[in-house]
Amino acid sequence: MAAQNLASGTVTPETIASVTESIAAIKAGLPMLVILQPKQKKEFVKVGNTYLPFIEMGYETVRDHPNIMPGVFDVEEFKRDYQLAKDLVPILNQLSELTESVEDTIFAANSDAMSAALEIYAAVQSNKDKIPGMDTMAGKMAGFFKKTRTIPPPKQ
Repeated sequence: MAAQNLASGTVTPETIASVTESIAAIKAGLPMLVILQPKQKKEFVKVGNTYLPFIEMGYETVRDHPNIMPGVFDVEEFKRDYQLAKDLVPILNQLSELTESVEDTIFAANSDAMSAALEIYAAVQSNKDKIPGMDTMAGKMAGFFKKTRTIPPPKQ
């Protein structure tokens, strides 16, 4: 069997510490970020890409004609919210790209490791009667491949 090698590399403790510090610096540089619980998100207006042009029209209107809004409407806060969302998009795109790359690398490394572990399992199976204690490991590893019997539903 040809060895699979989709990902290869190491991450040193120093690299982990450096990346963790960098992420902490990014978080510190974005103190306005909020964390909403799923329940909270259900309570607020959801905006998909369909309504972004609507928000843009609102921004242009209030920018050009702020006097049409009642005094209790905070025009400046609306402008800040609008700009914050626009400014965070490129950051989100970069972070999403990084997250996807990390997830794909974890997927590839796990796939490589599983392919290798299957080869190890085959070697364990072929040597379980030859090396003392190998039969115990063969039994433990075989436990991952036991199929549970499903009882078919009764015919009606």
